[in-house]
Amino acid sequence: MNNRIFFVALMTLLPLTACGVNTAPDMAKTAVGIAKDDKLAAGVPKEIRDRGTLIIGTNAPYAPLEFFAEDNKTLVGFDIDTGDAIGKLLGLKVEWRNTSFDNIIPGLEAGRYDIGIAGFGIEKERLGVVDFVSNYLNGGGFLVKKGSGIKVNDFKDTVCGLRVSVQSGTSQVERLEKADAYCKGAGKKPVQIIRIPDQNQAVLTLSSGRADVVSADKPAVEWAAKQSEGTLCVTGTYRTPHSLSGIAVPKRNSAMNAVLQEAMTRLLQQGHYTRIASKWGVVDGAIEKSEIFTDPAQVQDGDEIFPQAIKEGCA
Repeated sequence: MNNRIFFVALMTLLPLTACGVNTAPDMAKTAVGIAKDDKLAAGVPKEIRDRGTLIIGTNAPYAPLEFFAEDNKTLVGFDIDTGDAIGKLLGLKVEWRNTSFDNIIPGLEAGRYDIGIAGFGIEKERLGVVDFVSNYLNGGGFLVKKGSGIKVNDFKDTVCGLRVSVQSGTSQVERLEKADAYCKGAGKKPVQIIRIPDQNQAVLTLSSGRADVVSADKPAVEWAAKQSEGTLCVTGTYRTPHSLSGIAVPKRNSAMNAVLQEAMTRLLQQGHYTRIASKWGVVDGAIEKSEIFTDPAQVQDGDEIFPQAIKEGCA
């Protein structure tokens, strides 16, 4: 996972709390028309079922997965619609709790949230603490100013010597730290890593000239480029050996794994998942089936990435 975005302040550099996002997709609730599935609902742990509310930890802003609508209060996005649809199937109200990205997994362990939906990459280290139910095929990308001449598509030679803005707590931070060590070892200029609390501030460091590049998930950088009206662009993207994102489930609540996987399967079979992905422009990351991950051994070893071709016309 890994990250998120919230926009409009992008070009004007207005205070972040003063403006919302241009939410082009129809804001009508996607969960409308989804009926409760009694068999699925019966599998929900008793504590959650008795409460009648599914508490989900998330981290906005990270468009188009989770971010705030123009009222700066309403959460919208691919993950939000997916979570709301799951709630409908389970006959539960959904309570979204927004927090910092690196607080979600500790919050799951502490019982503050039932599940977490926030663009989490399914990684070995995280599987030692939580389980995952896959909900999206993810990747990464690099955002630059259009016409800057900067071309990046990996965490080796193309990133050496650059100032890279990145959201704290994400998998990109670790990749950049390894890139910095690689660059220094190769006798190249080091990577200047600029750690930022949230993704929209990370993008603002780029638009204001304090960074050369933003490293984030592919949907986030593509959304940022679209919202910038041509001033920013995605210079390169990459895949990893295991580019899956998932819904995080605390180990103590593992009974939810099968329930969530079946709920995702129903959404896929009934066409709701595809409609949600189409609404938010993330169809290229849509999964064909949802899987449960509980063991670090299920995730392929290695930190290799597979860079895609540099985008012509960006730099």
